Amino acid sequence: MEDNKVIQLFDIKVIFADLEDRGFGRNIVIDATDQATQDAIDMWVKDNNINGGTAKYKDFTNKDGVTTKQYTFKLSEYTQFGGKDNLDEKALGAGAIINLSASAYDYDNKFGKGTSAALRAVYVTKGATKSALSAIAR
Repeated sequence: MEDNKVIQLFDIKVIFADLEDRGFGRNIVIDATDQATQDAIDMWVKDNNINGGTAKYKDFTNKDGVTTKQYTFKLSEYTQFGGKDNLDEKALGAGAIINLSASAYDYDNKFGKGTSAALRAVYVTKGATKSALSAIAR
């Protein structure tokens, strides 16, 4: 696999993990506020022409006025999970810290053709905390 097709990010904070497909697919939303993280994502998206070559971030401002820049990675049935001290996907959620690897891939089907991306592997280094979950509860 070509090196520019793969992105690896380390010590990334999870904002939200949707591990059940509720009609929109499964995904992990990460905190991409850090400029180095954004630069890596921007370069990977541009180099692979994912979503037309432009990374799509969402800004979220919490009740305390703190804004985070968020980026969503899709999960596939091939995504592998692992973690430190036997942590796995059950430890994902707000506040979890992960290392991730994602791949860009070309598709051509009845809905169209282009380039998309999906997570290859997620390694949980710190599980979600109850306090982190309550901090985002609305």
